[in-house]
Amino acid sequence: MSITIKHLEGPLAGQEQHFDDTVGAILFGRDREAAEVVYPPEYDVVGRKHFALRRNEAGDYSVELFGKRYVGIDGIAADNGTPVKSGSVFRLGRQDGPSFKVEIAAPAAEGLPVTGEQSTMLTAAERDRALRRQFGYALGAIGAILIAIVGYFDYQHSTLAYQIEAAKAEASERAKQEFSKAALDRLEAAVYLVAKKEGEGEMAEGTAWAFGPDKDKLATNAHVTEAIKGHESEFFLIAPDGKHIKIKSVTLHPGYLVFNKYKTTQGVTRWGNFTPLDLINEYDVGIIEIDPATPLPVDSATGNPVTLELASKDYLEQLAPGTPVASVGFPVEGLAGSESATKAPGTLHFGYISSLTDVFMCRTDKVHQLLIQHSVPVTGGASGSPLIDTSGKVIGIVNGGNTTVFKDTGEAVNAKVRMPSAALINFAQRVDLLEDLAHGAVDQNLAEDETYWRKTAARFDDYFKVAVKAFKELAQSRYAVGEGADRPLGDDVLDAGKVDSFKLVSKTYPFEAKPGQVYGFIADAESGVPVGINVKQHGTSKFLRDAKDPRQSSELELAPTAWVTVPEPTTLDVIVWSLVAQPARYVLHAYSWEEPKSLPAAAADTPSAAPQQ
Repeated sequence: MSITIKHLEGPLAGQEQHFDDTVGAILFGRDREAAEVVYPPEYDVVGRKHFALRRNEAGDYSVELFGKRYVGIDGIAADNGTPVKSGSVFRLGRQDGPSFKVEIAAPAAEGLPVTGEQSTMLTAAERDRALRRQFGYALGAIGAILIAIVGYFDYQHSTLAYQIEAAKAEASERAKQEFSKAALDRLEAAVYLVAKKEGEGEMAEGTAWAFGPDKDKLATNAHVTEAIKGHESEFFLIAPDGKHIKIKSVTLHPGYLVFNKYKTTQGVTRWGNFTPLDLINEYDVGIIEIDPATPLPVDSATGNPVTLELASKDYLEQLAPGTPVASVGFPVEGLAGSESATKAPGTLHFGYISSLTDVFMCRTDKVHQLLIQHSVPVTGGASGSPLIDTSGKVIGIVNGGNTTVFKDTGEAVNAKVRMPSAALINFAQRVDLLEDLAHGAVDQNLAEDETYWRKTAARFDDYFKVAVKAFKELAQSRYAVGEGADRPLGDDVLDAGKVDSFKLVSKTYPFEAKPGQVYGFIADAESGVPVGINVKQHGTSKFLRDAKDPRQSSELELAPTAWVTVPEPTTLDVIVWSLVAQPARYVLHAYSWEEPKSLPAAAADTPSAAPQQ
């Protein structure tokens, strides 16, 4: 019996190696003195002595593992003694590691036919994995029946939870092998709990971590700093040694607020209904500055606080799916022991990068791959955790995960519970966004990003196109008019400047209205910050609205409207307004239709309930 190794991927790709039945064991590794299949010495994906294919007296081959080196056969982790079939594809080290195919030839012995095909014996671990796969296949066919019979949560805990835990355990164990103890020790020593005073007690709220060279700044998520802002005295940090540290101030990436609004303007339309994109905010990055009165604890060996190094932009642009990652944080939501989290250490988790995408979670070039999708477990409290790769440098900031939210009928009316997704795809922001924020490069880069948003958004539906279609249809049904004329009236930004709270800002546009016409005004809130429209008779405080318009007051909307008819020539003041804390870009349109002769013109001067300008 002979065996041929055909290398498919990796440094030996395209080569073939043939071993006859005189070779009792084929060792794979980087040790040139010991290995039969030798990988380059610098190719550390493979161990020096990674594993061996061992031939028994019957001529069959099986796997011999060395330590915890990963060996996958046809996508499943091999166990010691796993039998090898001809045609099997092996992968070593990790998901992007080298692969090869084995072909086993079994010529007939002299005077005797080749032994017939035998039943395959499975190891206990293989039987367990086979059962897991059977569970997965069966769930697809009978999941709906199970839900109807036993209820969703019984199903969740008996099957789905088992699959999630099994998948996490296997991925975690494989990833763990890639990290040095020194890198993990440093990771754990640099991570802090973000906590809040709650009555007489303390509650865990999130995670932060120290990054160099500053000794007074920690990184976290923007949504964590948003919660702290204005309430700094209520929040504090807890160091790995238990020390309480006061917070002086917080800063968040401006893109967090800007994109939160903008993403509501892009989506998909089905059956005439517009649904905004369900996106993770790529700019969920913030910085906490501590009070100098309570400095960070120092490492006894260096005399300085333990900080984490950020990966360079060039390095980040080379990240790829399959990269092992690790994170330390304080996940507490829905977990046992959350009440004692403020007295507990951070928890260490492992996983892999699943994908790298842009702000719309779409494929893109490496420059715009700022959202890291990964399999590290995430729940409330882990927000802000650092994500490192095997270099020990931070590549991302953990901020969210795929979960399904349910109402908890056993608790208060609005109580919710979150169930993790079986897909195990969670999210982190690439850490160069933190670098920009820390070094004042945010404004220029964000302006460039906004240009990219608008270019890329062309592949989706814009909410305003849907709104205009409904606006025209309403004009036809309400006023029995035909096609109208569109006149752009204003293209501007409502900007309150640097403010800590909402401020009323408005702009006014004069408009000449004539009797016998129906006028409809609609604004496109391009930046996603809602605006309103009021119409006044020029030079007065008299608000005008057509009697057929049931909404006699203006509201803040992405596409606000106002309808006006007049009995005599009238100069109107069309006012676009908003309560803003960030700039609100808009385009104001004035539509006009000739009023059918059979319909009398009507005008209303009911005062608006909108804020006075």
